[in-house]
Amino acid sequence: MANRVLKEKKTRFNLVDFIIIAVVIACIIATVFRGAIIDKLRFATSADTVEISFCAENLTEQDLVFIAVGDELSLDRESFGTVKDYKVKERQSVVVPSQDGTGFEIATDSSRYTVTGTLEIKGQNTDEGFFFGKDTHIGVGKVLNLEGKNYNISIVITKITEN
Repeated sequence: MANRVLKEKKTRFNLVDFIIIAVVIACIIATVFRGAIIDKLRFATSADTVEISFCAENLTEQDLVFIAVGDELSLDRESFGTVKDYKVKERQSVVVPSQDGTGFEIATDSSRYTVTGTLEIKGQNTDEGFFFGKDTHIGVGKVLNLEGKNYNISIVITKITEN
């Protein structure tokens, strides 16, 4: 009869075993989650500085009077960046329909100006790209409407350089 008792004795999975395994799995998940949270918090507290090149077209002579190196520009009423330098192209080239209507040709408009330059801005550099504020993605080709002290300007980002 003793042999029979030994043969029938099997290892059983009980509530104590389940609790121990659940606690171990919870500790592993918490460790991984904590590491991910710390990385995200580190990005949120560090502000990266980049230099962006921009182009602004269709500016009048009156618009050019107010633009100066060192101007602080804002986006949605938040400080966006500082004008590092800029150059003015005297006559703006525009594409217009040709006289015969079969195509297009380049003409110059002497009453409008094109400005190219660089801005220094601060934001967060993440795996998804560079962001200003919480949700404004800054990338090449992005059009931004910025506000200066006495003027508004619409720019197209042409290049981003990390400092």
